[in-house]
Amino acid sequence: MTIINFIIFVLFVIYVVFVWNSTKEFENTIIRVSYIFIGTLFITILTLILFWISKMGVEYPKQEMIGEVRRIILLVFIPINGFITLTQASSIFVQAKSGMVSREDMEKKIKKLVIIFIVLIILETIYFKNIQNGMIKFIESVQIKKRFIVNYVWVKKCSVPKMKEN
Repeated sequence: MTIINFIIFVLFVIYVVFVWNSTKEFENTIIRVSYIFIGTLFITILTLILFWISKMGVEYPKQEMIGEVRRIILLVFIPINGFITLTQASSIFVQAKSGMVSREDMEKKIKKLVIIFIVLIILETIYFKNIQNGMIKFIESVQIKKRFIVNYVWVKKCSVPKMKEN
């Protein structure tokens, strides 16, 4: 789990740095921080909804597994989704505000971003289902190995040593 937590930490650092840099044209720091916070909140809610949709049809052997799987999926995909959407949205916002592009070009860029966002949602819903099934199999295999090791150690401790025959 330490490796997964480290990867999640790195993803969030990269995410915040990229979104921070993509908002450098915003008026002040409060607006930049608000954009990152509100955008991350939106992405979190969306990712959670995608998780719950993808959870349909996935059978968890134990209810406790749902929380752990959800935590990992959310913490990995929030920075990925935010990186994809928030950096692009801020770029469009900056271009619109500065007047660098015409209204028609702006509408095309927004439509393109919405299409990418919809495709991302569809792909992630399918991918989340596969991830959940894979994580369930992994957790079950780890539990089976732990039970085997515990049983093996218990049998070794409880076995009666053989007496030497004279």
